[in-house]
Amino acid sequence: MEPENLRENWELLGDVFYETTEVYEMEWVNKVLKNYKLVMAPYGGMIALAWDSKQLSRGQPKRFIEIYNAAGILLNEIATQYERISVVNLGWSHNEDLIVVTDIGSIYTYDFDGTPLSQASATSAVQDSRVIEAKVFPTYGGTRTGVALLTGNYRFYFISDVSEDNPQYKLMADVPGLDNPPSSWAVLPHDRSIEILVSNNNKLYLIERGSCSPKYPQRMMQSTGAVTEMSVLYKTLDIALFSENGYLWVGSSDLQCMYTEFDTGVTNRPSQLSWCGTYDSMLDMSAAVILVWDSMNQYQVVGVGVDAESTIHYTDSSISVCHEIDGARIISSKSHELIRRVPQAMVDVFRVGSSQSGALLYDAQREFDQSSHKANDYMQEVVERGDIELAVTQCINAAACSTKPKLQKALLRAASYGKCFLANDSPEHFVEMCKTLRVLNEVQSFRIGIPLTYQQLHSFTILGLIKRLVRMRLYYLALPIVDYLKIPGGQQMVLSHWAMDKVKRSKESDEAIADVIFKRVGPSDSISYASVANEARNYGKTELAIKLLDYEPRSAEQVPALMRMSRFTNAIEKAIESGDMDLVHTVIVTMEAKQTSRDFINTLKDYPVASAWYAKWCSLTDSQKLHDHFYTQDNFEASALLSIKELDASMMLDSKLKLLESINRHFTDGSKEFETRQTKEQIALLKRQMALQTKVADIIGLDLNETISILVQRALLADADSVRKEFKISDKKFWWLKVRALAQTRNWPELEKFARSKKSPIGYSPFVMACIENNNKAEAMRYIERVSKEEQVEFYIDLNMPEKAAEIAKSAKSIDLLDNVLNAIGSQNTVLTETINSFKSGL
Repeated sequence: MEPENLRENWELLGDVFYETTEVYEMEWVNKVLKNYKLVMAPYGGMIALAWDSKQLSRGQPKRFIEIYNAAGILLNEIATQYERISVVNLGWSHNEDLIVVTDIGSIYTYDFDGTPLSQASATSAVQDSRVIEAKVFPTYGGTRTGVALLTGNYRFYFISDVSEDNPQYKLMADVPGLDNPPSSWAVLPHDRSIEILVSNNNKLYLIERGSCSPKYPQRMMQSTGAVTEMSVLYKTLDIALFSENGYLWVGSSDLQCMYTEFDTGVTNRPSQLSWCGTYDSMLDMSAAVILVWDSMNQYQVVGVGVDAESTIHYTDSSISVCHEIDGARIISSKSHELIRRVPQAMVDVFRVGSSQSGALLYDAQREFDQSSHKANDYMQEVVERGDIELAVTQCINAAACSTKPKLQKALLRAASYGKCFLANDSPEHFVEMCKTLRVLNEVQSFRIGIPLTYQQLHSFTILGLIKRLVRMRLYYLALPIVDYLKIPGGQQMVLSHWAMDKVKRSKESDEAIADVIFKRVGPSDSISYASVANEARNYGKTELAIKLLDYEPRSAEQVPALMRMSRFTNAIEKAIESGDMDLVHTVIVTMEAKQTSRDFINTLKDYPVASAWYAKWCSLTDSQKLHDHFYTQDNFEASALLSIKELDASMMLDSKLKLLESINRHFTDGSKEFETRQTKEQIALLKRQMALQTKVADIIGLDLNETISILVQRALLADADSVRKEFKISDKKFWWLKVRALAQTRNWPELEKFARSKKSPIGYSPFVMACIENNNKAEAMRYIERVSKEEQVEFYIDLNMPEKAAEIAKSAKSIDLLDNVLNAIGSQNTVLTETINSFKSGL
């Protein structure tokens, strides 16, 4: 494009250039926009049209809300089906959901494709008085969306965040003397509060929830009359006011700082008042205000500044103005135009007579293409200035600001030409700009219809663009872009939304859908199959959700999703396969809480790992649950062992007896004959001990041997003998126990009596040993003659009587016994040693 052609669309307002560029010829040819309420999402977003109820004659059929892209291509229709109510206003939320406000105060929120997201109802006070005006506005710094209403009784209500659960309207303070519709009003959102500026006759009031105060704009002529139209620039909270005498006042929203006051020369109330761009004097950002008069088929652009100027444009049809951060969009039945301040980078390069280095570099490159010597002259001047890097940057920035691909290429060629003269130039900025412009040109195409400028993209962000493409289901474009620009997490986001949309919309079989998704995504963690499965479950496609979860590689997401679908068998299998016992525990606890007892038992039976883990958990938390678990698993031995542990901790005799009886039943059910016999014996012993407790207080808890021993020690010999008979203790064992018990209590007469009662079945060695162990040598001598010579030798040695031991060994004619004596006495007793040796030599 030649610079002369480019500058044809430039208009000078004060010292700032504005340009009007046609973006698209609209697909909706001859759409009569005055019959509709039109709202366009910022950043070249979608356009929503709702039939204006004032244009509907009685008996006309209900209309759809229509969603178009910025090129006027119909994308969706939303069937409102509101009974006896009409749409008062529309708006796009901060996340590009459509908000519809009706005349009874109801707020409907729709997704891009017309899916209802939420509905909020108004109080009876709002419904009864009906809504006559409504405004949708950004709150909390643009991160939320609010709605304000004016009802038929001239009271104001607002909701600061329509995305809240069950949002409620709040009443603002009343405006004094407001008994007719106000001349105009506007919402001023702040971080933690909402204010509304209201024009009532010739006065302005600022109302909040609990207060109302008059306002007087600085330097605004009092004779200008009532303010009939207002427009707020929400980014900086500046405001434009149009009075009934044709004056336009522009300043801060607190009305204390005026930027511009301008006489438009038109007293009719404009049909629209909108900002064009963003004004910020501190950042040298200029803006304009656009006033539209449909009745006059014209709109007027007024520059904001000390020396305001304006320009008038004429139209042949109704138009709608939509604000952008760098300009405004003019939407008509035939075209979509963008009016904006010409970016400074463009002015530097293309202004007539510009001596900027970027302009010289651009001219040099053009002359170079024509093989003209002038290229050298231009470059020589840039080199002499030392501005080659600046010239390259200006051309790159000008290319970014251009909306024409041919001009972008020409500017980037000039920048590339200039880079040849730089020794150590970094290519990153140039390469990134080429990539970004390529993406912008693709989405600006007519078939896509997202006419973002580079300045808008900077604010909207690449991620915001990708999200919009996904919402429009343009996956075939979104995925290459995230790959091309290497956006972190971009591929995962696009594929996840594509898979969820496939689940939602596809009419194929569950198996076919799962197969298509897996073939496209593959066995990787690039998306969360669990999230897609959850979406399938929400749409009633449970079997599809199960199939999708088979592809989920992360057990921590897979297993909880299966549990949410009550697929506990699948969940416990996947948890066990993962080896994560915490996950196994979670599944078991959830199963126990949600399944019937029978189902829970049957599930655990099939999974020994889960059963063992449940048993371990119950052992730490609830022994009764553990008993029940062992019982249901027919694990009688484990039940018995658990009861035995409880038996040790039990202090009450009745409890001990019940536990023993329970142990006996478990062993019996488990066909454990030996254990059953031993348990029965223990029960009988406990019962006998309970009967003897009055005679022997500390008898409880002793084993059978200890019981007999303590009875003998307490001289309860008849009871000891009775216990012997009851438990069929052999004579040998009983004699051993009785001998030791009598010796321990030093009951020597009774021991002697017992020894003479009958022939001892265990011999008399136990008697000797018992006396020796209890330090009674004399008593031991009573019984030592009754044992064998070999035992006598050992006992005499133990009694420290080696001479007697030697005599017995000699009488036994046993060299081995004599050697035993020698070993016992060592080398100290030389006399006895010689005697023994002589004994040995004589044998």
